[in-house]
Amino acid sequence: MTNEKVELKVNTTYEYVLDLKDRLQSTCELAQTELQKSQIRQKKYYDRKTKVRTFEIGHEVLVLWPTDTNKLLLQWKGPLEVLQRARDDYRIQLAGRTKTFHANMLKKYWSREHEDMARFSCHGI
Repeated sequence: MTNEKVELKVNTTYEYVLDLKDRLQSTCELAQTELQKSQIRQKKYYDRKTKVRTFEIGHEVLVLWPTDTNKLLLQWKGPLEVLQRARDDYRIQLAGRTKTFHANMLKKYWSREHEDMARFSCHGI
C-alpha cells in the first residue's frame, strides 16, 4: 500500500513540474510578444520628433559639448570640420586632434552669410 502512495505522489509531482514548465514557457512567449509591441510603440513615439542628420566631409558643424564650469551643462561649440563619416558617427577636427561624435551630438553650422542669403531669397527682393 505504501508503494502506491509514493508512486502516486511522485507521478503527481512530475505532472506538476511538467505543467509548471509549460506555463512558464507560455508566459515567456507572452512577455516577448508584449515587449515587441512596446518597442514598436516607443519607436513610433520617438520617430515622430526625430530628425535625420547627415553631414558630408568638409561640412562645418557645431558640437554639443560640456561647458568649462559644469560638465552637466552643454552648449554648442564650433564651427568644426567633418573629416570622415562612418554610418551615424563623424570624425571631427577638434583642437589639434580628431574625435568621433554621433550625429545626435552635431548640427549643421550656418554662417551669417548663409542666413542673410536665405532671408534675401525668401523676401523675393
